[in-house]
Amino acid sequence: MDLQSIISTCFPCLPCFQSPYVAISNNKYKIIRLLGEGGFSYVYLVADRANNNALYALKKIRCPFGASDELFRNAVREIRNYHRFAAARTPYIIQSIEESVVEESDGSKSIYIVMPYFEKSLQDVINEHVLSDQSMDEAEIIKIFVGVCRGLKVMHNYKKRLSGLGQAQAAADGGEGDLLLPESEDDDEGDGEMGTQMLELVPFAHHDIKPANVMLSAEGLPVLVDLGSCSAARIHIKSRQQALTMTDFAQEHCTLPYRAPELLDVATNADISEKTDIWSLGCLLYCCCFGFSPFEKLEIEQGANLTLVISQGNYVIPEDRRGYSEALMDLVRECLVVDPKQRPTIETVLEKALELSRQAS
Repeated sequence: MDLQSIISTCFPCLPCFQSPYVAISNNKYKIIRLLGEGGFSYVYLVADRANNNALYALKKIRCPFGASDELFRNAVREIRNYHRFAAARTPYIIQSIEESVVEESDGSKSIYIVMPYFEKSLQDVINEHVLSDQSMDEAEIIKIFVGVCRGLKVMHNYKKRLSGLGQAQAAADGGEGDLLLPESEDDDEGDGEMGTQMLELVPFAHHDIKPANVMLSAEGLPVLVDLGSCSAARIHIKSRQQALTMTDFAQEHCTLPYRAPELLDVATNADISEKTDIWSLGCLLYCCCFGFSPFEKLEIEQGANLTLVISQGNYVIPEDRRGYSEALMDLVRECLVVDPKQRPTIETVLEKALELSRQAS
């Protein structure tokens, strides 16, 4: 087997190169190995030879139908998310390093995104503790949870620059974003004239908070990743068709064991908000303590139907709490409330987590 055949076999999603390298902008990255794949996206571990072989994660998204492809629109949304939260300079949300869109000879498009490489996710840490039949230390859980909350606080308090028609639309919409409407190109790009622009609160939700989407930096800080599901949080469902579209979005982007009840079968006249992330936070916190999301645990131990137990908010705090404090369990309970209007804001969750942190220190 010749070198090109070997490369094609090892790296099926990349064009056939004479050597295992890919050029993004003016940088050349050496492909080391495949880290993961799903659907039309692939993530590789790469090294930047010009930067002392520093390691990065390279994500490639194949869009067979070019710019008209929904995959392309989703990929563009993901890139915009990396940029929109960069201004916050928070270490708790991943930022892309560079991106490139390549027009292929067959008319398809390929999008490359270079991102920081993290060796371990929160899910990896939880798995290690489950396999060794050990529990995570409460102080460690709270530290990670506080960081996740800080990242979500940036998303939930995002302010978008609006001008002209954007201002009129914001006033008509009551200042709420719409998950199902396309974002205009000037929503949040550029500083503009202060006299013609204004800042409007448009909360964004991650929509897929789970341990696998929380990476741990070399310093031990939690970093929210996979921003492909992140979009404007608040939407009033006005029609059955809109409800079906929102349900389809949730099925594609929101992992079931961490999905909020209001996203299971979206109802007409429902109000969807960033409170979906608060539910997922409760699932994540429970998973850190007991190894599985609260509803996965019922499915594993009792054969429960996931959709049913989630819709009913039916879960159990084990009698053996493994030494975790009642205050920590209370925080889980406050997040896992079926009625989203009764769930706390991210500010309240963060405040209570910080209080737990002070008590643990």
